[in-house]
Amino acid sequence: MRPKISNERRGTRDAVTPIPFALSLSKGSPVQKEEGKVRNRPQVMRNRTVLLAPRHSLLVPARIRAQGGFAIAAAIFLIVVLALLAAGMVQISSTSHTSLSEEYTSARAYLAARSGLQWGMYQAIYGGSGNTSMTFSGGALAGTQASVSSRSTNVDGNTFYTIDATGTYGSSSDPEYSRRRLRLRFKP
Repeated sequence: MRPKISNERRGTRDAVTPIPFALSLSKGSPVQKEEGKVRNRPQVMRNRTVLLAPRHSLLVPARIRAQGGFAIAAAIFLIVVLALLAAGMVQISSTSHTSLSEEYTSARAYLAARSGLQWGMYQAIYGGSGNTSMTFSGGALAGTQASVSSRSTNVDGNTFYTIDATGTYGSSSDPEYSRRRLRLRFKP
């Protein structure tokens, strides 16, 4: 009986088993003569059909060969997704650092403007109105400036003061430049 020759795995698990040494072409093999040609017949070992395929495919199970490169596509997809996640994390980190720096410089400018308002109130109560500019050189307000302008208004015999204070941090060409403006109206 001649063995069934197949290029793919069919049926149950034991129907076709790729065995690289299943073909025996030694002197003891049956030989079939056909019109002057000598042809070796493969022998079937243990009642299994011989799978004729390239040697490298004999070492890989048929179900894995049938996937046809799916693992490469999945790996590339996974690498792209991980690269996008890494790029997103870098962007979030950079944005977080920038916003934290802007918040810090804005708070310094706000505190400089508030100090200017307090100075303006003191000047209005004890010295009258006018314009003042001050630069802070030490402590938390180092590098900040405050410009203060105050004016007085009489309404029905009552004096009201309006004080405008502008606090700045850095110069206008500096990337960390911040400016805050505050206004206060009061009656002493």
